Amino acid sequence: MKKYILILLVFAALFASAQNVEVRRSKSIFLFPEFRPAKVMQTFGRHIEVERANIAINNGSFVYMQGDSIFTPSNNSILGVQFDSIHIYMRVDGMVMGRVIASENYNNLLCVTTVDSDILTEETNRTTAMAFLSMSGSFFANYDIFDRDEGYPLCDTYFFSIKGQVFPAIEREVKKHIAPDKKREFRNLMADRWWTWKNPESLVQLLPLFP
Repeated sequence: MKKYILILLVFAALFASAQNVEVRRSKSIFLFPEFRPAKVMQTFGRHIEVERANIAINNGSFVYMQGDSIFTPSNNSILGVQFDSIHIYMRVDGMVMGRVIASENYNNLLCVTTVDSDILTEETNRTTAMAFLSMSGSFFANYDIFDRDEGYPLCDTYFFSIKGQVFPAIEREVKKHIAPDKKREFRNLMADRWWTWKNPESLVQLLPLFP
């Protein structure tokens, strides 16, 4: 009986610890506090310089300013954006950009940072939350109306870019791309109780397993 009580107490402590995890937040609806210069990388090795650029956290898309208006480009030739030597982003889907957090043999682990829609909806009314999350179009003229004193809750979603093909970092997608001679190593990782799909340090271990 004491053994079962002890197990229940351990699970209760773990649950309480998970509940107390601090939520990352952004005071701005953009990833960077201020718009900054960026190099926009295009096909055929071309690039253009943009004076004021950022990443919108409602959907992770690349945006830039002209005058007082904020635009999202619709140019399919854009491959990525480099803000500096540390903040390098690659296109995931449309203009959604994922930060390159690890690379090996031209394969990359990407991280898309966006608003945590579940927490946002819990913290505010659904209409306001949906209005923010569905912001789209060529420009946001009145983005100041979405300012929140408490900031926006953030979450990270991971993707792999393997030989130019981008897919989410989830088991059913990843295992399709594992090299034939690395499948045993992949199974060993999946059997590791400490390995997790939510931890970038774990995901980095998959990069050597791709062709």
